Amino acid sequence: MSTTLNEYLRLAEPHLSPRLISPTALARLEQLARLMPPVSASGFECRLGREEAQADLGVRFLASDGSRALLAGRVDAGPALPSPLFSHPVWERLRRFGARWDTPGSLLQEELGDVFLEFDVEETPPPVPIPSFFIEYDRRAWRRLAAMEESLALLWGEPLAPAVRERVVACLAALPAGGSVSAVGAMFSRRFDGVRLCLQGLGPDTLPDYLALIDWPGDTRDVEALLAPVAGRVERMALSLDVGPAVLPRLGVECHLSDSLHEADSERWASLLDVLVKQGLCLRAKRDALVAWLGHTHLRAHPEALPGNLRALAASLGPKALPVFLRRINHLKLVLQPGQPPEAKAYLVLLQRWLGHDGQRRRYVFGDLQEVRDAVLG
Repeated sequence: MSTTLNEYLRLAEPHLSPRLISPTALARLEQLARLMPPVSASGFECRLGREEAQADLGVRFLASDGSRALLAGRVDAGPALPSPLFSHPVWERLRRFGARWDTPGSLLQEELGDVFLEFDVEETPPPVPIPSFFIEYDRRAWRRLAAMEESLALLWGEPLAPAVRERVVACLAALPAGGSVSAVGAMFSRRFDGVRLCLQGLGPDTLPDYLALIDWPGDTRDVEALLAPVAGRVERMALSLDVGPAVLPRLGVECHLSDSLHEADSERWASLLDVLVKQGLCLRAKRDALVAWLGHTHLRAHPEALPGNLRALAASLGPKALPVFLRRINHLKLVLQPGQPPEAKAYLVLLQRWLGHDGQRRRYVFGDLQEVRDAVLG
């Protein structure tokens, strides 16, 4: 039987507190993960201020781990995604998008970095789960608007509505120097026909003026009050907005720290989470569970516990290479929504990487499969 993402999640399970993700919620996530390939980056969205221990599932498709080719339906890519998924028109359009993204020389291959699927999981998943879909740009990308329009036309099956496009262009034009769009979302699962914009290069000093420029229908004083306690403790912020013919009132502000692949910055995450606990946005038990999540897993002493695909790859690389799973927090998000108190969410990530020994250079290499394969096999 082919390896699925569920086998990766099982390795993470001992490090997931039931206060963060309940056994019932985890079983739902695993049911969904059995439909997904073993991608090298996946994770969970957890709400921090509520007793309920629900979580959503994120699955990241990349070029480097072969999952882009799987989304495209290439026959040489390995085990295919389950064919029943493509009975739904949303998945059929995802396949068309994947094929274009996988085409050498195409605008999408040149401009896009990763693709991220997010599955809302509040009850038992249906046989064909419908995700929200995010395209993330390569850091060197420059034709962002053209890539966005082509991507969304493939995903929605039609071009952006003129009124939505006009508002998106206005939001991008209003960005201050150094601001840019880092990702764009199509919210299939939420029946929203506009665009989720993820904008970087904004901070507490520029966000209020930017929101006023784009006619955000909220009170910027609420944003200032929300960000003030965390502003000095994060390294980067990013704004997420829903944009239709008008800018919608709901907004999120992502709070990022710079973790090393080698070691999570547990102390700084704990300090940031302490602020959220003090603000009433995070339960103490969930703060402790998030800090306990940080770390890594390898199975050198128990190779039989490795998922089948990694066991085969490790055997092909020899004893000088070892698969490793990193447990990290990608970011925290603070959310403002009309008529509701502010909310905090955490985005946990499970990264599969490789550690290998480069005999010629007499050093260890830590990275993706191709990097380590090149070092070990020369």
